[in-house]
Amino acid sequence: MPTYTEPKHLGDVLLVEVKAGWTKQTALLSATSVALAIGCVLAQKADGEFTPVDFAAEAPLNKAAAVLAANVDESEAAQKTVVIKRGATVAKNELIWPAGATDEQIKAALVELEALGIVAQNAL
Repeated sequence: MPTYTEPKHLGDVLLVEVKAGWTKQTALLSATSVALAIGCVLAQKADGEFTPVDFAAEAPLNKAAAVLAANVDESEAAQKTVVIKRGATVAKNELIWPAGATDEQIKAALVELEALGIVAQNAL
């Protein structure tokens, strides 16, 4: 019998939204060579586009600035998406970090998100 894996939904990551229309916003996501899933932690580039956080890069690419709120396919061009930008509680155990991220880097990024009003807590 085949198995079915339930895809991740926004409700798996976004536990509390302070106000609809304020917590989430439409944003431009930089071109990506891989599909990105809901919960991917994002950095914001100087030009305003979002990209997955990269702890090995220079600022601002190594600073957490939002959480992806929609699944995104790979694309050779920037594309519109929805991000969690402020005023939210997110499931810490559902956040997606770059490969090789250390506990210290993740802790620092969680502090950066909290400064934006995005509080990460373990979901039950």
